[in-house]
Amino acid sequence: MSPDSQTELQFVPRHSIAVVSRRTGLTQLVLRAWERRYNVVIPARSATDRRKYTDADVQKLTILKYLTTNGYRIGDVAHLPIAELQALYAENEEANYHLSPQQTDHLSNVHTLLQEALNAVKTLNPRALDAVLNKGLLDLSKPDLRRKLLVPLMTEIGNLWQDGELRVSHEHMATGIVVAFLTSINARYRVPAGAPVLAVATPAGQDHELGALLAAATAFEAGWDVLYLGANIPAEDIAAAMKIRGARAILLSLIYPHGDSATMDELKELRHFLGDDIPMIAGGQAVLSYSQSLAQIGAQVFSSVEGFEEALRDI
Repeated sequence: MSPDSQTELQFVPRHSIAVVSRRTGLTQLVLRAWERRYNVVIPARSATDRRKYTDADVQKLTILKYLTTNGYRIGDVAHLPIAELQALYAENEEANYHLSPQQTDHLSNVHTLLQEALNAVKTLNPRALDAVLNKGLLDLSKPDLRRKLLVPLMTEIGNLWQDGELRVSHEHMATGIVVAFLTSINARYRVPAGAPVLAVATPAGQDHELGALLAAATAFEAGWDVLYLGANIPAEDIAAAMKIRGARAILLSLIYPHGDSATMDELKELRHFLGDDIPMIAGGQAVLSYSQSLAQIGAQVFSSVEGFEEALRDI
């Protein structure tokens, strides 16, 4: 076959989703979710409306599978041109070439744990999910457990739920198990004598506490003593608790709803009760929708774990 013919064949839609799943290692569930949410590829359709993929699609999906397995978020790399994806692949292959066998085994173990956890969620098996998390606690350091297993797990569950691949019952079951697991871990952190106190909460009207628990774990690891207040706490109660414990700062997790006027009022009330000298930090999926209110009360906004860790260092 001539080079021109090979090039033309690369863009012929001829592979079923089952073939692509087998070649890339991506489940059909994830393939469909990535297509709908990120438009990673746009497969052709057969006369019977079945997906048909090209060799170029398979190559791109294989690289994306490799990158996400090596710590990249699909939302950060899905829209990159193929040349940039290939460069990232080569860069990571070069780095991984120098990994020790122990480090290679570690990456493989994390991926296996994540897949086992997702399977437990998909089958609505809370005991299996709890068992996977506890296995991760034995196999991984606490920072790796949080960054490489818990956060990717809940992110993927959220993506699959938004794409209709999982029901709200799946998300609620998984959240309940992870919240209980994190609560237990956070309760066992040893706090250095004289450590500064950071209050962590979600304001009234914000019921989702997983982000706050993850932030609490990060603060413990950074050497803080965490006063964890939980979800949906009125501003007056947050301020009173901080006064009793002498908390140096407050972390607020804002997940849902987005841009809620009642939440904005709570933020302003909290600043009123705390005064101007107490640092306020805010993060979470909804934080940008409150950016104007947060700026008005002098709160620092972070959008990543690294940003939160930097904010803690600056206090």
